[in-house]
Amino acid sequence: MFILTLILSLTFNLARSHAESTIESQIFDIDYAQSLSEDHLVLLSNGLVAKIPQEDSDHLPQIHKLAKSSSMYRFSLDSNRYIKKFETVGFQTKSASAKVRFQQPSPYIPTTIESLAVARRYFREARYHPKESQCFNRAMVWTFEWWREHSLKSNKILIYFTRNYIRRYNFEWWFHIAPYVHVMDNDKVVERVMDRKYTSGPLDFQNWTNIFMRNNPECPVISQFSDYADYPYSGDCFIQRTNMYTYQPADLQMNEAWGFTKENFDIKEVTQAYFEAFDEILSK
Repeated sequence: MFILTLILSLTFNLARSHAESTIESQIFDIDYAQSLSEDHLVLLSNGLVAKIPQEDSDHLPQIHKLAKSSSMYRFSLDSNRYIKKFETVGFQTKSASAKVRFQQPSPYIPTTIESLAVARRYFREARYHPKESQCFNRAMVWTFEWWREHSLKSNKILIYFTRNYIRRYNFEWWFHIAPYVHVMDNDKVVERVMDRKYTSGPLDFQNWTNIFMRNNPECPVISQFSDYADYPYSGDCFIQRTNMYTYQPADLQMNEAWGFTKENFDIKEVTQAYFEAFDEILSK
């Protein structure tokens, strides 16, 4: 009854004439407005930043409680990302591989690609789909296929957008993830991001972050997720390196909290990634 009441109330207050979209996700965090001119921000686990206006502030205590649960919600958002309604659709189940490991993980040694020409060829091989999809699903498919076709052990890089940056520019996401590789260039190893969705070829970190940062800052490199989570208002952005098996920031939270490190692709996550990003059912 509580959920139904909340749905009806939100639907009434946010009955705007905007196109509606639907998305399923858990709630990662809530950033409460500091002034009457601000909206409350609901950071979803899939990276999207949804919003609640001041006139719906009465619902925040209930939503705060829901954010602490493991429930999955179906959100209906208008074109400005305001939550019109939501409902519980189930619980997020952990994959079989997501067992806490306390032993020291094996060192992750990425492949060094022999030249930028080969890196560009791998980049062009990455499949592209014009549909809107989630970055972590695209990145999972790309890294999985490079590993399957070329035995390439790549990495991934995350950019985290701070609450200050999100509010200043009404930014849509709180994180973005893409693959990156190690490449030989003029007798030295360089790092190049392979973000097929937003670039036309491999890019260095700074030129890649500039695509998303309107003020082109140098995003500090962090070594653990809490360096961002504990300082969400510091600066404009952070970047974090990780291995190709990482799916979402939740993996990095588990690594820091319990020492769990993924050492293989989780086939359940790979299957989900193919379906969400490319409308394809992965054959066994």
